Amino acid sequence: MNLFASMKVFHHEFTKVHLKRRAVPLAALVLTTSMTVPVLAAGVDIYEITDGTTTDSVSLYQEDAESALAHSTFDEAEYAIVSVYDTGDNIFRVTVKEKYDVSIAVDGGTVSCHTGDAQVSAILRQAGVELGEDDLVSPSLDTKITEPTQITVTRVTKKQKTETQAVAFTTETRSTSELYTGESRVAQQGVNGVKEITLEYTYHDGVQVSCVQIGEEIITEPINKIVENGTKQPTVATSGGAIAYSRVLTVEATAYSGGGLTASGTRARVGAIAVDPKVIPLGSRLYITSADGKSWVYGYAVAEDTGGAIKGNRIDLYFNSESQCISFGRQTAKVYILK
Repeated sequence: MNLFASMKVFHHEFTKVHLKRRAVPLAALVLTTSMTVPVLAAGVDIYEITDGTTTDSVSLYQEDAESALAHSTFDEAEYAIVSVYDTGDNIFRVTVKEKYDVSIAVDGGTVSCHTGDAQVSAILRQAGVELGEDDLVSPSLDTKITEPTQITVTRVTKKQKTETQAVAFTTETRSTSELYTGESRVAQQGVNGVKEITLEYTYHDGVQVSCVQIGEEIITEPINKIVENGTKQPTVATSGGAIAYSRVLTVEATAYSGGGLTASGTRARVGAIAVDPKVIPLGSRLYITSADGKSWVYGYAVAEDTGGAIKGNRIDLYFNSESQCISFGRQTAKVYILK
């Protein structure tokens, strides 16, 4: 039989052999030519499989490491391939490791997966655990597991809710010459607006863990409140024309005379009056009339004096004679504090 015919016979015989769990001895894979040169059959690979303690050798025709493990003395259900090293001489060194149990806490229960070293993502696929887009996994999906471990899958769900809220109005102030200084009025009442906000609630395994606002839309704009403050200067009519004043007091007026010096050190005279400094500061420029502004007019005056009986809203007007004081007596007066 020539060499070509011999190789055909070998291929037929080897095809039957490699289907067995253990491969045939290497001697059966060698062809002898007329020159008696040993030749290894084309396409035959040798897999040296080891767990670090035990080593098994398997010869296969055009197969892979997984097939070699299945044909070896190692139980493929209990061992997983860790690495495969190609020596370049049709010999592959395959390292295997005994499988272990990884527990997966998910959906309120525990799933067990008997596996070898693998990334978390691969173990979850092996266990048939499907992940949602937002689900959390610990350890992370790209973590390589090399020992019995618990993987935790947290189901993350999100819900959106729309609510309406008030938009507070603001208060705007304006000046108006229609009102006197110190006076104010509400020209426009404020009205709150309405806005619609969108909230997103996040739940971990059904328990709410956060609520954030993800959108806002104004439905009704608020209407500002407008307050007008007066800028008009109040005036009192005098014989010399209208004069601006800062404030006006209604007081009880009496009269005195006799000359001498005032509390300010000035000469007592008509127009120098006594006041309570707590009500009208000394040195204030004044214009004094009757309560109705018509019955009598004392006129311009300066707060220069004080008196033991002059307390609160009370003033003492200086006159040149005692008879004038008696004639004046005690009357209600208006005191305009001039600017």
